[in-house]
Amino acid sequence: MLLGLRDEHGDFLATQVLQLHKFLVECCWKHQNLIPQKGLRDGLRAAEMWMAGKIDDEKLMEANWYAEAEAFTFDCAVSPDEIAEIESLIAGIDEVRALPFAVARETLHSAAYFAEGAMVYPMLRSLPWSQSLFTSPFLCPALLRKYVRPTFD
Repeated sequence: MLLGLRDEHGDFLATQVLQLHKFLVECCWKHQNLIPQKGLRDGLRAAEMWMAGKIDDEKLMEANWYAEAEAFTFDCAVSPDEIAEIESLIAGIDEVRALPFAVARETLHSAAYFAEGAMVYPMLRSLPWSQSLFTSPFLCPALLRKYVRPTFD
């Protein structure tokens, strides 16, 4: 839906950056059970504070650094201790506990990077990033309607 809106009405969508940012962050909170890591949750709170004008870009990017480190753990975990940490996360989440390890790990990996991208959405300039955010399975159409209401002539 968002890619279609971008393709058909890119000028309108370009005026909706703050609304889309709020939408993406709220989608993360809707799926917060899949985002249990403190660094990611702190990053989402920082994004909310940034949108409210309570922190500056530098503070948001600092929070993003920690959030990205949390997401990156899914990419580079190979040692028994690192794998055990991911297994512990999986064991604590009902939605992924019964899934095969690789599928559960990928689900949490995707959720982590969705949250990390959502928190800095207004600063993203690369099409693949915004395209991956706009096609994520973590998007909620009902929330999109809450934040973006196109009016075209």
